[in-house]
Amino acid sequence: MIARERLKGSTRHDYSRAVFTGNLAILQEFLLKQESVFWSILRLFDFLLRGFGQVAFANNPISGLLIAIALAVTASGTLIFSAITGFLGLLLSVLIRDRQENVANGVTVLNPLLVGAVSYALIPKFYGSFDAFSILLVILGTIFSVYLSRSLGNSKSPCLAWPFNLTEFALLLVLYNQDNGVHTTEKLQPLIRMDNATSDATTGDVSSIGENVTGVHIDWGMVFQGIVLSASQVFAVESVVTGSIVYLATLLFSPTTAGFAFLGALIGSLAGLMLGVEIEEIYAGLWGYNAFLTGASLGGTLFVLNKQTGFATIVAIVFTVIVQYSVLFFFRDLKLPVLTLPFVLATTLFLKLRNNLSDKTFPQPTSISFPEKQRWDYYANQQMLTQKVFDGVNGESGAEDGHAISEFNV
Repeated sequence: MIARERLKGSTRHDYSRAVFTGNLAILQEFLLKQESVFWSILRLFDFLLRGFGQVAFANNPISGLLIAIALAVTASGTLIFSAITGFLGLLLSVLIRDRQENVANGVTVLNPLLVGAVSYALIPKFYGSFDAFSILLVILGTIFSVYLSRSLGNSKSPCLAWPFNLTEFALLLVLYNQDNGVHTTEKLQPLIRMDNATSDATTGDVSSIGENVTGVHIDWGMVFQGIVLSASQVFAVESVVTGSIVYLATLLFSPTTAGFAFLGALIGSLAGLMLGVEIEEIYAGLWGYNAFLTGASLGGTLFVLNKQTGFATIVAIVFTVIVQYSVLFFFRDLKLPVLTLPFVLATTLFLKLRNNLSDKTFPQPTSISFPEKQRWDYYANQQMLTQKVFDGVNGESGAEDGHAISEFNV
């Protein structure tokens, strides 16, 4: 009951904007008041859809629904796997009594959902056709990600996609060492570019990096396509339609989030060109999706947006690309993809800029909603605190004046 009241308080909104945008707090408030079985099922559906949106840092069920529809049209297998693992993760997080705020905002769906989506894309290329063993591993990975989400996350610092990365790496390493009629090393050798976000250049010859700085013709139309595809690659899907819908879903949630996400994909793609990586990887969005996530997370969502945090986000985006380029040398011999490791490494490190709630240089939101409201709430709160201090000083001054007048009269 206490958690329910806290969630109600956290969903109240004073910032005025279209009702279906932002985090759609009014729907959360309405569903929290309903007690029947039907509304309980609808609440779970709301949590699941928010989980789809949370992959792109868009905590809005309409955003999640748009993304799910796009996946149904372009990558139905990815939708099925991600929905099953996401829903399983949701039920398990309820059973282990995860924080109500995390459950209601789809945070507990995020990592299990990614396990399903990425496993669907990678297992056939690492292992072969799905069988009982690989499906069992996906189920176990889903369970692991839920427990890791709870153990790694806290009120001061979110766990981001660390549980997904740790779980998926473990899953892929197990499959890597299995010999189930598919010789893994030979199968991975030709996969220099796989049609999903988790491939990168880790399965190719890293020594070739740098040969394209001046020697390859650049098709800027394809570079722009890569920027669009960066958004779809966060679901391990290469689709212009899905990428466009993900941007639309993010824009519906917050123009600020969408703007920084696009900026991240743009910088990531251009930096890939400067680093001389395989041009086809840039065209496929493989050098934009990690930077896309860094921009979406830090650009007004996990920081309150101001000049300092805005510039820090841009620096973090560039750092994400450098990390991605660097870790390729460690992953090439293992024939493993980098997943979203560059994003979680860069974002976790840059979140350390937040010292405490009173830090005015790199302020953090008092409660997570959406960037525009978080910024409005923060400055409204600062103004209120300033007013309290001003009123307190005036009160003390008035008391002293009154005391002086009383002594004079005596």
